[in-house]
Amino acid sequence: MPEDRRRTPLSSETAQRVVDLIAPTISHNINVMDEHGTIIACLDPARVGTLHHGAQRVIAERRAVLVTEPGPGTSDRPGANEPLLIDGELRGVVGVTGEPRQVEDLARVVALTVQLLITQEHEQDAVSRRHTEARDLIAALGAGTTRPGDARDRLAAAGLRPPWSLALWTAQAPRPGGSASPPPAAESAAARVNGDGGRRAAVLHGALWLLGSGRVPGTDALGLPAGCRHTSTPGTEDVETLMAHAEESRALCRYPGLLPGPGHPGPWSREVAVAVAHLPRRTLDRMAARTAPLSTAQRRTVTAMASSGSMREAADTVFVHRNTLLQRVDRIRAVTGLDIRRPDHLTTVHMCLYAEAALGVSHISPG
Repeated sequence: MPEDRRRTPLSSETAQRVVDLIAPTISHNINVMDEHGTIIACLDPARVGTLHHGAQRVIAERRAVLVTEPGPGTSDRPGANEPLLIDGELRGVVGVTGEPRQVEDLARVVALTVQLLITQEHEQDAVSRRHTEARDLIAALGAGTTRPGDARDRLAAAGLRPPWSLALWTAQAPRPGGSASPPPAAESAAARVNGDGGRRAAVLHGALWLLGSGRVPGTDALGLPAGCRHTSTPGTEDVETLMAHAEESRALCRYPGLLPGPGHPGPWSREVAVAVAHLPRRTLDRMAARTAPLSTAQRRTVTAMASSGSMREAADTVFVHRNTLLQRVDRIRAVTGLDIRRPDHLTTVHMCLYAEAALGVSHISPG
C-alpha cells in the first residue's frame, strides 16, 4: 500500500473532500498543496491551480513555514503552512489562512487531521481496488474464454503463486428460482481475505469464491454461518486445471443443491455433480421423475452401491444383510426399470439422485 501511495500523486478530489469536511468546523480557510506547491484544494475555487510560494518553501526546507507578508504578485495569504506527510513521505502541504501566530497551532492539528483522512481514504480505495481486481480475476478464470497464458500472468500480477486451489461457499437454501445465494457475511469475508496478499475472494454468481494457495480456511475462520454449502478443489500447479475448476464451480452455482451441505453424511462426487449441473433443465426434470418414487432406504442403497466395491461392502455400509440389499435392488429395478447391479444402470440412477438434489427435491444428500 505505501508503494501505491508513492506512485500515485495526491488526488485533488480527495484533498477537496477533506477540505470540505474540515472547513465547517473552523473559522479559517484551508488550502492543500501538492508536492510542487500548487493549490489543489481550497474553499476559494479561484485559487485552485495557482502556485503557493509558502508551500514551495515548506517542500524545499521540509519544515513548517509562516507567511506573514505575502510577496507581491502571488496568491499567498498570511497564515501557517505545515508539511503533509503520508507514511513518512512528504506528499504536499496544508495551509491555514489567518494571523500566522494565531493559527500556527491550529495548522498543526489540521495537517494531522488531513493526513489521517487522506490515509483512511487511500486504504478504502486500495481495498476497493483489490476487491475489484479479485472479482475480475475469478470471473476471467471461470469464463471459459481466457487464454492460459493470460490467466497465468493475471495470477502472478495478483501475487498468487502455485499450487492454486479454489473454494466455494453458498447459503444452505437457494434463492426462490433455485439459483445460488451467497452466505450471510460473504461480502465482509471477501473484504478480509482481500486484505491479505496470499488469497483473493469475491462474491460472484451467488457464491463466495476463494482463490489462493495452501490450506483452505474453514467456514468459521471466514466468519460464515455453519449452515453453508461448501466445496474446494485440491491444489494444482497447472493453470488449465485451475481454469477447469473455475468453470466447474460456475456451473455448480446454477444448482447449489448439488453442493454438499453441513454434516454431509456420505461421499460426494464432484465429477457427477458437475456433469449434472451442465444438463438442460428438462433433462433434470425427466431424470428426477424417474427416481422420485424411491424410498429413503432405496436411495441410500443406490448411494452405497455407487461408493462400494462389492455387494457385501454396500450391505455393510447401510447396515443390512446382503439378502435385504438384494431385495432393495430388485425393488429399485421394478420402480425405475434399471438394475443397479449393472454399472451403466447404477450410474444412471446415481445421476438421477443428483438431478433431484439440483432441483431441490431430494430426500437425502447425493453421495
